[in-house]
Amino acid sequence: MLSVIGVLAAFAIPRLVGRSAYESRGFYDQAQALVRYAQKFAVAQRQSPPKPPVYVVITANQLKLCYDAACVTPLTDTSGAALLLDAPAGVTFSPATTFTFSGSGAPSFGAQLQINVTSTGTGDVNRSFFVEAFTGHVHP
Repeated sequence: MLSVIGVLAAFAIPRLVGRSAYESRGFYDQAQALVRYAQKFAVAQRQSPPKPPVYVVITANQLKLCYDAACVTPLTDTSGAALLLDAPAGVTFSPATTFTFSGSGAPSFGAQLQINVTSTGTGDVNRSFFVEAFTGHVHP
């Protein structure tokens, strides 16, 4: 019985008390998925001229998908809600940037882009994912 309590004290209780690492990891996974979706959407909708490209707008605390750089016209999901992701407390993006995906799936930059997800949570790690030049492939 004491061994069960010891295991719970060592592993389970800290995870129930501090959720920032889980929120950070979930945010990281969702951010990757949203950037992948932007690329796939651009290809599926053939977003090449004269259609506008799909913009990915990254600020320190938010990732948005839009039809314009100012994000006046956001991409929406099936319910009509804007496709955006707000960072949980203590988690930030860097660099703040804006780029596009064309109808071929190619991004608007010429070199690999590293997107960092930084967490200030105790015991949490910083994570990065990459968007490849020319292909737009998104990967950890």
